[in-house]
Amino acid sequence: MTRFSKTLIAGVMLVGFSTSALAEDCALPTAPIIPDGNVASKDELVAAQGAYKEFEANIDTYRGCLEEKEKGVPLDAEDIDAQKAAILALDSASVDALTKVAEEFNVAVRAFKAR
Repeated sequence: MTRFSKTLIAGVMLVGFSTSALAEDCALPTAPIIPDGNVASKDELVAAQGAYKEFEANIDTYRGCLEEKEKGVPLDAEDIDAQKAAILALDSASVDALTKVAEEFNVAVRAFKAR
């Protein structure tokens, strides 16, 4: 199991009941599919680069939404620590997702250039 998967599972477990409340307003963007650089055309890689940049912008928006959710947690909430930990786990998972896609894109570019 990858670190990303473990983080995502931990985030979901921590979130528990809060997931539905967070998901209503903050939706994790779907990661783009990065083509195999061993067989992809230059145009496909350029399109993947554009998709990655859009994904990155959407992740920034998502993280901003999570930040607003964290600010909105009532200070007198009984489960304030759990709610903040859940939000942090979702934020970490989004960073991991972005990193994973960036790594996939870089691998594809290196493979393309090596042909």
